[in-house]
Amino acid sequence: MINLNYSLFSRFIGILVYLAPMTGNAQVASFYQVTPVEIEGYFTKTIFPFNPTFMKENRVKNVTLKSQENGIANHYAFDSNGLLASISMTRFNKEKIDTVFYIAYHYNTNGLVAREARIDYHNGIVKIKLYGYDEKNRIDNIRIFSLNAQMPNRTQNNDWMGEPVPGLDQIILKGSWPDENLLNNMINENKFSSWRYRYFTENKFEAEERTEFFDFVKNGGSQDTCHQKMTYYYLNNHPIVQFLHSGCAAKTIPSEQYDFKDGLLLAITETNASVEPRNEKYTYDKNKNLVLMQNSWNGQKVSELIMTYNKKGFLTTIQRKSETAKMAHYFEDRILDLSYTFY
Repeated sequence: MINLNYSLFSRFIGILVYLAPMTGNAQVASFYQVTPVEIEGYFTKTIFPFNPTFMKENRVKNVTLKSQENGIANHYAFDSNGLLASISMTRFNKEKIDTVFYIAYHYNTNGLVAREARIDYHNGIVKIKLYGYDEKNRIDNIRIFSLNAQMPNRTQNNDWMGEPVPGLDQIILKGSWPDENLLNNMINENKFSSWRYRYFTENKFEAEERTEFFDFVKNGGSQDTCHQKMTYYYLNNHPIVQFLHSGCAAKTIPSEQYDFKDGLLLAITETNASVEPRNEKYTYDKNKNLVLMQNSWNGQKVSELIMTYNKKGFLTTIQRKSETAKMAHYFEDRILDLSYTFY
């Protein structure tokens, strides 16, 4: 089943390394984990989260990916245990830097994500997510609250999207969270949306079903409104297929198929009746480091990522190449340089 500690960490880099052998028989921890799951807030289609073991063993404090071509930088901060503490994206133009978003994480005693806060500087909205787990440490529910941060230097805020909380962005940036009473009151008044999970076995597969509800009914009233649903089927702890339910209807055909070999993700294939189905393929070197990810639409290759590592297993550059450069922002050719700071 999916461990949320892995599945939330890095939607912004569609790359991974599974195992990076050193000279002799000793092996170092992989730079990334293999987790083909999609979440909100993305850099490319697929998540490949950072490996906390690698970050802890190498005492990594910060990772920055910077592109001079489009003036965007992604910043990742880690605590001393190698867990991701925050993510932020900034746009920069010479001396002027503008923060696009900031995400902070808080973990429970089991090392699982307990809370997540995302500040959207463009719209002045903060999303707070509270995570619940069952007795087997499987995610049970996620409650999502939209709050208005009333941020300075923003001419317009989307007040209608959430409860106004002045200075909320500063509270989170300083490592705190809004008063529990605020969230409890919002729960009592159903001012939140939620993901709810259930697990079952079907034939030889383990299944994880996620259902999104809009809990926007105050003081009880009618039943929750089901918004969408997705189901993942696993075999030997690897996802095999994903079903996207139309609304919350019964599943029909898989929407994505995942192919693994020797623990390494080889391909993600869209199987639904999309006009331009998207597929991703992955290539590894002899040390099982991912060196190439190819993205194709409707059978035609449109872009690829080329990864370069140093001798210690650190990712150093990501080069994006496109078959049709400048076709859209997603396909623009660019080179991302990675830099690190350490404890």
